[in-house]
Amino acid sequence: MTNKMTNQIKFYFSIVLAVVLILGCSKFTSLFKSGDRLYFCERYDAVKGEINEADKFTTGYLTVMVKLSKPIGVTDVDVNITDIKTNEVVETKPFTVTKEMDYIYFDNVTFDKPGKYKVSLLKKDKTVVVTGEIEITEKK
Repeated sequence: MTNKMTNQIKFYFSIVLAVVLILGCSKFTSLFKSGDRLYFCERYDAVKGEINEADKFTTGYLTVMVKLSKPIGVTDVDVNITDIKTNEVVETKPFTVTKEMDYIYFDNVTFDKPGKYKVSLLKKDKTVVVTGEIEITEKK
């Protein structure tokens, strides 16, 4: 191999390695983001944690989970459910929490009809704390 060819191979290898490292690091850091999150599960168990976490369920009752990067800072909140297709509020359900909470679950949130919904945790002044989306299908 000539010296020029060796240098070209090293150059292309360096480019490929840099791309792999950049993509790998972005995937790695996204795993450890400390952002706020609203998500769903069938139920919450104090020992086992979230049971059957998913973003698609059948009609019925679910548990809405909220993981915050800092304490909520209020005692009264609302879980607001909005139909994505019509942008109409389906239900706003009040809950009481403690100011120190940063990991919260809301049991027995009802989804009676199939559809795609945006679920938001709101402070009483209507400030959105965090939002998530869920798809509800008909029970078979």
